[in-house]
Amino acid sequence: MVGFLIPDHYVYVKPSTTDQLVASVIWGFTLAVGIFAGQKAGRQTWDQWKRTGRAKAYVWMIWAEWLASMLIGVLSWCFIRGYIAPSFWIFFVLLCAWVVQIQCICGIIINRISLLMVDRRSAIKIRWITAITLGLINISVFCIWIPSQLQISQRYHDINYIWDRIEKGLFLVIDATLHGYFVYLIRIKLIANGLTKYQPLMRYNLVMIAVSMSLDVILIGSMSIGNGFIYVQFHPLVYMLKLHIEMNISALIVRVVRATGDHSSYPSGTDALRSKVRAAVTNKKGNSNRTSGTGKGAMFSSTGRNLEVRIDAGGQIADSENRPQPAGITKVTQTHVTVMRKLEDDDASSQSSTRHLKDPYSYP
Repeated sequence: MVGFLIPDHYVYVKPSTTDQLVASVIWGFTLAVGIFAGQKAGRQTWDQWKRTGRAKAYVWMIWAEWLASMLIGVLSWCFIRGYIAPSFWIFFVLLCAWVVQIQCICGIIINRISLLMVDRRSAIKIRWITAITLGLINISVFCIWIPSQLQISQRYHDINYIWDRIEKGLFLVIDATLHGYFVYLIRIKLIANGLTKYQPLMRYNLVMIAVSMSLDVILIGSMSIGNGFIYVQFHPLVYMLKLHIEMNISALIVRVVRATGDHSSYPSGTDALRSKVRAAVTNKKGNSNRTSGTGKGAMFSSTGRNLEVRIDAGGQIADSENRPQPAGITKVTQTHVTVMRKLEDDDASSQSSTRHLKDPYSYP
């Protein structure tokens, strides 16, 4: 039966028994991973719903990723088994689900990156640059892959054979770049400012970069298997594993933030991660300001004590009670600096900016 927009010269390449067995095995693995990923997604969704009473962008993206992967898995397996005839619509729906896969997985990573960026404009810029880049690649695939599958001409087939591998290589680079930038921000924004309990998160992300890149390499290699369509069955498995990795990273962030340590007073949740970055930056600036006092003198007030000590421009130190009072009118310039313990300063500055943040999976 000829499907919609299928040309008369279309040649249906029947999958061999080996191709069907490989597709069935991969689909079985996809179902298994999908069950675990769905369970974790449901648990994170319920945790957020209990705290906020609504679903935020992170929840919508993980479910969109999960549904797109399952849809591709079902359609590709039915197509390979011969239950669905070739037509424009089957290829179009597969590509639409693939676009959702790509955009959502990158969106989850970018939202995680935005937690570590104090300047929200930079996060928006990264989001738009990535979305436009992915969009251009997606449009090119629509213009090349569908005509190739419809067997419009041999030229489309030859172009698709090369471009299909190139665009998957580009996705590998984009994925690795986003993960690498997240690790860089952890190292610079958190660990470098004394929040050493985020070292396990950095190490875990380094391992996940290697795993994610390996999955992309496997996907590229699967394009040479069977009749040229088997690799579509690998797509849902690869991206379901990527989704599971992203949810594990989110869960690890929650555990690290909630962990008892030097900053145990922070509110629970991944939004507190952004507040810790702000607190670290604020604390760093505060430390530099304490050591850069200028003027005729400075008066230091230590927490819990009433002692006042004056340091004049000549470097002389004198207790305010014992200093002789000069005759006449004297102009005195004073700088008041409150010295707090490091833990008190960090907690105070972070709690003031995160008092309303309670949701463990509330990505923007």
